[in-house]
Amino acid sequence: MIGALYGILAAFSWGGGDFVGGIASRRLPTFFVVAASQSVALAILIPIALLSGQSIPGFDTLQLTAVAGITGGAGVLSLYHGFAHGKISVVASIAGTLAALIPVGVALANGETATPLRITGFALAIVAIFIVSTSADASTANAGEPGAHRDASSGAAALGGALYGMTAGFCFAGFSLIFARVESESTLWLLSGLRVASVSALVSVFLVARVIGRRPPGAEKLRPGAIPSGLRGRVALVLTLAAAGSGDTLGNLFFLLSSQESGVAVAAVFTSIAPVTTVLFAAAILRERIGLRQGVGILLAAAATLAIAAGGVV
Repeated sequence: MIGALYGILAAFSWGGGDFVGGIASRRLPTFFVVAASQSVALAILIPIALLSGQSIPGFDTLQLTAVAGITGGAGVLSLYHGFAHGKISVVASIAGTLAALIPVGVALANGETATPLRITGFALAIVAIFIVSTSADASTANAGEPGAHRDASSGAAALGGALYGMTAGFCFAGFSLIFARVESESTLWLLSGLRVASVSALVSVFLVARVIGRRPPGAEKLRPGAIPSGLRGRVALVLTLAAAGSGDTLGNLFFLLSSQESGVAVAAVFTSIAPVTTVLFAAAILRERIGLRQGVGILLAAAATLAIAAGGVV
């Protein structure tokens, strides 16, 4: 029971953190949002890890964790960029479906038994990704258009940001496959290692891009009024970035706890609803409308993700 609770908490932490990060990316350059939010999370993690008394993992473990952190960081950057310039419902659905589908596909290729439920999930996933990525729905006003929400998408991404969702999904799947190979009980240091690697990679990319005279990926121009002039507004902005980074980190922590309590398969069943929570937040708060065809695709994506995850339990 406690493992299921941790899994649900992970889903809402990831879903909520992604939504908050997506909103921030519609106000500020995506690159800055990812780097800042993960830096804030790192600033919180390091002192807690030091106070915990956990031993620092060995070099090989840290090396593997660093690769996972860089891969996951690239996924977050792509996800937030898709949120900023596409539709959250499209990007989150595709990313979540691929993140569940690919690791299971790798496991099946390595000899794991393909249950009927998982086969059904795979079929639904392929159909869902096609429907969602090819659904043209311009009913939601983009930034600068009459009636647009103040945090509306720029609408610049093709296919509602489907390509960014696919890139994020592949990166998240890679993160899962790499991080699953890490064996250590020093949970807090592992989470810190993920953040150190992702932030270091982002800063390195930024510096190299500046040196060679190119704009880093996700370094868009600031929207007018993106940086609040008053103290209260700036504090709110910092808290928003902290919430995005903390949501992602808490999601990782709760997923690890759920896996330890009930196993990875059970944890995956409950955390698979994370993209659904992000879509619901977008519909309720940003009034992001979902057309009938796109809605069917999103529901199929949610069903596919759950079937793929649950197929490893039943």
